[in-house]
Amino acid sequence: MVAELRSVAPPEGTQVSSIDSGPLWDCRLPSRDNWGPYATVREFHKALANDIPWDANCTKFPDLAELLAFYRQADDRLVLTHGDLSSLNIIARGDSVVGIVDWETAGWLPAYWEYTTAKYVNPKNEFWAEWVDHFITPMPEEWKMETIGRKYFGDF
Repeated sequence: MVAELRSVAPPEGTQVSSIDSGPLWDCRLPSRDNWGPYATVREFHKALANDIPWDANCTKFPDLAELLAFYRQADDRLVLTHGDLSSLNIIARGDSVVGIVDWETAGWLPAYWEYTTAKYVNPKNEFWAEWVDHFITPMPEEWKMETIGRKYFGDF
């Protein structure tokens, strides 16, 4: 299912944006309801980092320096992303997925976004975090960066 989403080519000129090229909405993003659109993934990352300069002195915060380095080297490839894959939003019949609901966070986002948003689960749905690695290729480095980002910049 995730592979099918990723196989959809973004339209010419697509930015980091919602599915309809507008601002992104995600309740996990800190400080505001709508984000972007952003011309590049680096611009999106800069916003996630509260516009901290890429060359900021982070000597006292080595994990923050690691996050900024990750954000700086961003790949601009965008993929179609649901943005809220959880057991609450996937309809199954037996072992088959027959539907996916709750598309308001869908958009064109960096390739890691589907994984990190699926992995970051509702506290009432914690078992789900273990299952994510069964249907989305694990991205441990990206998950580590997500955790650092939430530590410094809020709940995203």
